[in-house]
Amino acid sequence: MRLSTVLLLALSPLQANAFAPQQVATPLVSAAVESSSALQMGPPTPDIVLAETYGEGSRKYRRTVYTHNEWVKHRSSDRFVRNLSSIFNSGVYKSLAKEVVATTAVATFIVVWNALTGGYTGLDGVQHDAVISVLPMLTLPLTPFTLLSPSLGLLLGEFQSLFT
Repeated sequence: MRLSTVLLLALSPLQANAFAPQQVATPLVSAAVESSSALQMGPPTPDIVLAETYGEGSRKYRRTVYTHNEWVKHRSSDRFVRNLSSIFNSGVYKSLAKEVVATTAVATFIVVWNALTGGYTGLDGVQHDAVISVLPMLTLPLTPFTLLSPSLGLLLGEFQSLFT
């Protein structure tokens, strides 16, 4: 038993690496791949050049302190009109434009589909019949929305507090 212990100790590496990731030497990225931002998210691979998104690229130019003039502009009574007129120029919209377009397209498709297959009520309150009655309407069960409504309410309340 002692001989096996001595052999095990002699043949084992000098340091223990239990539950530690193995250290693998990675080649350095060549100087030809440049980024205008110092923000790095994980080790880049030399064969893939990642495009810098609007949100991360403009982060280094954002102000963190309001002066008196910005505060007066922020609290002015015409801020709602100014905010609504600049919604498509906002950084949040530019960062999430693809998601907003995809969500809007899916919602529009479902509304038009359900109006064609299940009928609709016009603005004058008149119920119109379905144009295509052989296809089913698209529906979702209400249980997931019922279960998630408290969390969604908290999330929307936090989102609203960020902008008031």
